[in-house]
Amino acid sequence: MEQNARRPLTAIAAAIEAGLPAQAAALLENWRDPPVAQALVARLLLDQRAALPALLTSPSLDRAGLAAALRELGLAADGTGPDLVAALLGAAQDPAAEVPRVHFASLVLVAGRHRLAEALLLPAWKGAASSAMVARALSGTWMLLGREAQALEAARIAAEAAPQQAELLEHLAGLLLRAGQPGPALLAAGRAIGASPDSHQGWRLASSGLLELGETADAIAAANRAARLSGLHQPHAEQIRTAHAAERPVVQLPQVPLAEAPFRAPPQPGWARVPADLQPPPPPPLGRAIATRARIIDALLLRETRTMFSSSRLGYAWALFEPLSHVLLLSAVFLFLGHDSQPPIGDTMLTFYMTGVLSFLFFAHLTERAMDLPAANRSLLLVPAVGLFDVLAAKSVLSAVTDLVIAALTFGLLIAFGVGRLPADPASMIACYLVLFLLAFGIACVNMVVSSYSSAWDKLWPSVLRLQYFTCGVFYHPLDMPEDIRSLILLNPLLHVTEWMRQAYYGGYESPFLDVSYLLQWTIGSLIAGTALFAATARQLRRPA
Repeated sequence: MEQNARRPLTAIAAAIEAGLPAQAAALLENWRDPPVAQALVARLLLDQRAALPALLTSPSLDRAGLAAALRELGLAADGTGPDLVAALLGAAQDPAAEVPRVHFASLVLVAGRHRLAEALLLPAWKGAASSAMVARALSGTWMLLGREAQALEAARIAAEAAPQQAELLEHLAGLLLRAGQPGPALLAAGRAIGASPDSHQGWRLASSGLLELGETADAIAAANRAARLSGLHQPHAEQIRTAHAAERPVVQLPQVPLAEAPFRAPPQPGWARVPADLQPPPPPPLGRAIATRARIIDALLLRETRTMFSSSRLGYAWALFEPLSHVLLLSAVFLFLGHDSQPPIGDTMLTFYMTGVLSFLFFAHLTERAMDLPAANRSLLLVPAVGLFDVLAAKSVLSAVTDLVIAALTFGLLIAFGVGRLPADPASMIACYLVLFLLAFGIACVNMVVSSYSSAWDKLWPSVLRLQYFTCGVFYHPLDMPEDIRSLILLNPLLHVTEWMRQAYYGGYESPFLDVSYLLQWTIGSLIAGTALFAATARQLRRPA
């Protein structure tokens, strides 16, 4: 505030951006002997047209003063960019004209002062009677300010005012897609293509609308056309072609020689002429639907295999190093503290720690990798054949298989060094991992939904996992705990997983604390909660950000 008091023009602009034009006007009236250039800028922003002619004819007005006033507002008036001073003078010399006003407002908008641009445009806004130029400029401004409903309404007005301008129709189609209205968006994109058949952006938007409506074949044709018109759309076309190939069943056709036919251009798709009595196609048989989902998940598994550890230089070697580092660190800490080297169960502390660490990391990896999954796969989810459940299933299966392979390699290393042995009850260990997978998958569904709506959950869940680490019995036995603390940690389902794992690994050990029915209740509850949340929000999660 003290800094703005020494710079009245900055304070006036701040009041305008805060939606307080009356306060901004009062600041201007109380400003004693303002420099002519700064007064001109302030009165233009406040649309005080009557005072502009006198300021424009003042001998004190010069380009240097106007450039300094614009720089005070954070608008660079120097360099090789657009001439902001000339645009400012043009808007001030004829404040009723729309073209210089919109031109100056557009430069202010590009400079990042969105609310100042809105203040310049609003005097020319006449609602439904506005010109296409003003409505288009305000639509873009309101979109940048996060007012999507107002931006969409202004885009409609602009498109109605100039229905033959392809760019206005493309802008409208893009906003309709963001609003989750693929049908109207497709019609707007079709109108843009009708106005300009070589509109690559129109074909790209039409492809996105068709994808949302499930018309994959037409979407591929539109994407291919956009890619031929502009190389910018080549990745989009390649992506949906690849996904469509995964969705389509492979059919072996007999090799029949065909007579060479003359080339015929494909007919223009009649998107706006859908028959009123058109019936939707019947759903595919259950077997074919399952086979399609399996092919899609298989393709996603291959994709996830290449990207899971892409951010780490160690790659999959880190997956093997992580559990070993946990065990070695625990052993070193307890050795330093003088802890008894005799484990509560078994012969060595290494195997005792490992039976707890492996199950915990299995749970932690699977639940963490589902965080913010829709945002990370936004472009992939534009393909109708790929569902959010497919992405989650592929990531979860790959995480589980990776951790199971790492568990087998880790126990193999312990056996090779003479400090481990094979599990006494492999079937029971497999059952334990299966229940743990279902429990983690249900919680992963919950994490995926919650993290999509709240960024704070991404930071809160790791704290929950740290609490789980200290209460699931990784480095102690429940008998080592006082009874009141033991009664609390037994509420943690992962403690029962740890006990089940050790009961399966050590022959002759029967855990007095393992409650499989309690663990199954948690598993079923997490699956119900996760699938219910996913079903309720799946449509919103697929929408573009």
